Amino acid sequence: MAKEMIRPMNDTNVFSALRRHAAGALLAAVVVLLAGCDAIDPTQVSNPTTTDADLAEASSPTEALLPGLRAQFARMVNAYVVAEVVTDSYSIHGTGIVVDMDDPGAIKPELLNGTGTSVSGIYWNVQELRALADFVIDEIAPNDETAPAALVAEAHYYRGMAFLTMGEVFSFVPHEEDGTPQPATTSLAKAVTDLQAATGFGAQANAALARAHRLLGDAGAAEAAANTVLTAAPNFLFAQGYDASFLNNTAVAFLVLRALQEMQPLPRLDFLDPKYTTRAAAIPIASAEEMRLILAEAALASGDLSRAAAQLATAITIAGTRAMVMFNDIDERRNADLSLRPRSSEIMIRADANSPFRAGLVLDRPAKGLEIPAVSGTSLDADSVSSLATADELWHALWLARQEILLLEGRRLADLGIKLPMMQREIDQNEGINEGDPGTTVAVPAWVPLNPRYAIDIYSPVELYDGDGPAAALLETEVTIEVDMNRVLTESRASPFQN
Repeated sequence: MAKEMIRPMNDTNVFSALRRHAAGALLAAVVVLLAGCDAIDPTQVSNPTTTDADLAEASSPTEALLPGLRAQFARMVNAYVVAEVVTDSYSIHGTGIVVDMDDPGAIKPELLNGTGTSVSGIYWNVQELRALADFVIDEIAPNDETAPAALVAEAHYYRGMAFLTMGEVFSFVPHEEDGTPQPATTSLAKAVTDLQAATGFGAQANAALARAHRLLGDAGAAEAAANTVLTAAPNFLFAQGYDASFLNNTAVAFLVLRALQEMQPLPRLDFLDPKYTTRAAAIPIASAEEMRLILAEAALASGDLSRAAAQLATAITIAGTRAMVMFNDIDERRNADLSLRPRSSEIMIRADANSPFRAGLVLDRPAKGLEIPAVSGTSLDADSVSSLATADELWHALWLARQEILLLEGRRLADLGIKLPMMQREIDQNEGINEGDPGTTVAVPAWVPLNPRYAIDIYSPVELYDGDGPAAALLETEVTIEVDMNRVLTESRASPFQN
């Protein structure tokens, strides 16, 4: 296809579209989100086609634009958490998400060509956040004498989070209009620069720094940032809020609201699902638990098993103090062919054929009054983890804790090492990018099995019930997951501090 044939947003390419519409997009969000609010006076800049000159005449342009950045950050987070369907945490059973997103080897750039907040729009949303933050930081704030330092720091935080997400999700992406795709390490380095400029925004900036340094393999810097967070707030939690009307938690549609709940958890994660139960459910962005897990990982990589076990146990303990939500669940736990998935507390699960069966991982569904972790939860016990004797046992527990505690927060994709391709329109429009170039195809580490399809989601036996109605009789009470990816990560030495 000729590159000039595709015109996203009636403009020349993805980046110019974002840049040209930045002011309008931000100000439209201001008007919708803050109408009647005393925080700003949007009447100064209410035109949705506002120009740079108009903004220059506004009394407080930086302050006026921040609500739009906040809204775009929320949209990006939405798209990021739904991307967990690519991993072994969730599988797709329905039509609301393209089923090929459930098979890492089958993911093509055209599958990420959306502009919404589902997984298909993750590239668009992360680039839009970066572009809007560029506009505020590089063009508006320097000429705004009224710009509070705290708001400038907040804008740096959002741009840092855009670059951090790029580094976690994509192998190569351009950082500017018609730019050359940059490797994930460059995205992460830019994230570090912005996040260092954002520390005035709060502990969440240092928490993001710990994430970025971890992915760059810098254990010392990751530990320093994590300890800064924990010193300021031992039970730290930063979450992105949503509402029931204008800006919903997108994952809730696929977890709860649609007639066929399309995001179905791996059976051994059933007790944690659905983490988000309402349109207004907040999504955790950074937590003390994650900081402790980073400290445990750094200690393990250095061979300090005792310190690693202590940090891991503390993470588990903190997770146990977080809020639970009562939920009346109508989910019948069905596959796309309407066959029944594990939905009885009588079922025991083992992580693979060499693991022990464990009870308590599957809940009875449908059911009233289910108690679900709203922030973080885990099947691990702090005392048991403290008694683990070998490095491999601790590494396995660490990977499991990261999967469970950080469920639906976007981390599992990066932990597995899967990198998605950039969107098709970027490839078609950017003259410096051709099909087959770095970043235009999915990158899957050798340790992730791709054959058969959906290998990381398979369990057996599949036929567990006699019948398919509410009274279907349970035929089998033992289920085995085909591949324990936490064991695979352990054996593959997949930690950024090791690899």
